[in-house]
Amino acid sequence: MPSLRAFSLSLAACLLALTFAACNDPERCKSTSDCKKLGKCSENARGICAAASDGDCKESEECRVHGKCSAKENACVVAKEADCRGSEDCKSRELCSVRDGQCVNAANLVESECAKNCSTEGTCAMRNGRCSALSRFHCAGGSSDKPEKDSPCVARGECAAKDGRCVADSDKDCAASVACKNEARCTAKAGRCVASAEACKSSPACERDGKCTEKDGNCVANSSADCRTSARCKLEGNCSAKDGACVAASSADCQKSSVCAQVKRCLFKDGACVSAGGGKGPAPEAGAPDKTRKTTIDGVFGL
Repeated sequence: MPSLRAFSLSLAACLLALTFAACNDPERCKSTSDCKKLGKCSENARGICAAASDGDCKESEECRVHGKCSAKENACVVAKEADCRGSEDCKSRELCSVRDGQCVNAANLVESECAKNCSTEGTCAMRNGRCSALSRFHCAGGSSDKPEKDSPCVARGECAAKDGRCVADSDKDCAASVACKNEARCTAKAGRCVASAEACKSSPACERDGKCTEKDGNCVANSSADCRTSARCKLEGNCSAKDGACVAASSADCQKSSVCAQVKRCLFKDGACVSAGGGKGPAPEAGAPDKTRKTTIDGVFGL
């Protein structure tokens, strides 16, 4: 009859064998909650349940919900754009792009390599290897809910993102822009805000700069007659049309202006009104009134 000690040793050996067999059961990990939730469905070399392959991860809750569909170092992680695009977070929260191992909404990102032109061009996030505009948030400058004053949306009415750049897609956006206020470009056409002939004639650009004629969607100075009625002719001698703008082109232009009457810049030289000595002469004395008109555009228009 075996002794009690021998029986105990035999029982321990049986239990050890059963335990070893259970630990090496390749199917045991598949029945655990960590397999269903975290993708830890395979036994690794140390006998621990882990995510050994992308196949393990793709069946997990972390993949379905958060895009953690790729196996790396025994865990499921976000590794590529496709991981995010198939997730519930992409469908419900627009977290469809991968950045630094997470699914994010690229339309709300300002990436460091794109920061230089983000506020002025709206190209704030990387897409296909280049800085691109991906949303109205980017076209508004990309830094807050309030649009930046130099942003494409505020400056040019280009508030919508299309094909990686900011474009004007509504008259409403154009009407709210600086381009509409200052240059009469108030109508959306082919992705930009443009001026009409009627808008140019009644615009501040016509009154101030003599830009009273529409050309290619912009207001331009088309005739010296328009220039001669402008504020810049009266103030600065810019009374002749050249290349779509009003400029000083002769001493006669200069002699009609306030800069001649006030600071003796009555002669034309090298594209500007200058004093008899060849310079632009002294600035008007601080506070000295102009008896007939202001000597700066700022004084007239408050720009």
